[in-house]
Amino acid sequence: MPRKPRPLDRDGGVVRDATLIVIASEDTHAVKNYLDLFRARRVQFRVLPTVDGQSSPKHLIDRLDEDRKTVDYGEGDEFWISLDGDRWLRPDRIATLTNLVQLCRQKQYRVALCSPCFEFWLLLHFAKPVGIDYRQCRSAIDALRQAAGGYQKQRVDNLGLTVELVHAAIDRARQLEPSDGTAEQDLPEYPVARFHLIVESLLQREAIDLRR
Repeated sequence: MPRKPRPLDRDGGVVRDATLIVIASEDTHAVKNYLDLFRARRVQFRVLPTVDGQSSPKHLIDRLDEDRKTVDYGEGDEFWISLDGDRWLRPDRIATLTNLVQLCRQKQYRVALCSPCFEFWLLLHFAKPVGIDYRQCRSAIDALRQAAGGYQKQRVDNLGLTVELVHAAIDRARQLEPSDGTAEQDLPEYPVARFHLIVESLLQREAIDLRR
């Protein structure tokens, strides 16, 4: 069966040679809603969200594998897994996560780990992290609601994000990581927000712009 053409939103102004950034997300709503805020001509995000609770690391890899079989992606397109650490950075599950990272390297998939969860990345748009437990997503959600004045997974657009806030989040996320280039390779026992690496893939190609 022939594969589908690259799903570029030409009506939305995306150019023919744009880079597709494909993300298999453990989250159902927030990741897609966040990336839908970005407006770009040379980059298009394609989010494969979790449905029916199929959110294990294996399910995320399988989702990317299946998508790549059916779509005719280009050489420069990128493939990511967006993963929450609170579920997997545990003694009884760390082996599963280690195997995931190794398999992703083999397949040339990149891993955007947020620990404890994606909401920690959202929090960094508004405040420096203080007192966040990398094992408990609730601590990040509570801090986000306090810093942003409220939060709903299905309505990330209500956070009122700006270009300046996105750049602030990137800077804060970088400060959480070692400076020796090993950020994606380790499984940290402290809060991290490696989703900034996905946003920086956009920054490498054009300036950040948000929909109004």
